[in-house]
Amino acid sequence: MNQRQTAFPNDPKQSQWLLWTGTYRFAACVALIVLAGIAANARVVFHLPLCAAAPERINPNTAPAASLVRLPGIGKARALDIIHYRQVNAKFEIVFESADDLQVIRGIGPKTAEKLEPWLIFEEEY
Repeated sequence: MNQRQTAFPNDPKQSQWLLWTGTYRFAACVALIVLAGIAANARVVFHLPLCAAAPERINPNTAPAASLVRLPGIGKARALDIIHYRQVNAKFEIVFESADDLQVIRGIGPKTAEKLEPWLIFEEEY
């Protein structure tokens, strides 16, 4: 008899398969653990905010176009529309009192106003 006893002594193919699985089982487990770690790390890394600092707050009642363009969802045209609306309604000192007031500008809806809220300030801080 052979020194090594197998579960299938009469079938050499099954015996070789069991020998292969036993030999590489540890390497396969290590590879799966490494891949799971890489996937978990990628999920955490790519879901972190790019900047952990508080956003710079902009007053839409006084901000120039260059500052307004930096707001999320506000391009050059919308920034100019905000300034134009502000100038037309200049008889009031404060044209916009909240992010919802910006919805009078074409292209700014409730979702955009909600995204803008953390970026806006409506009173001058001293």
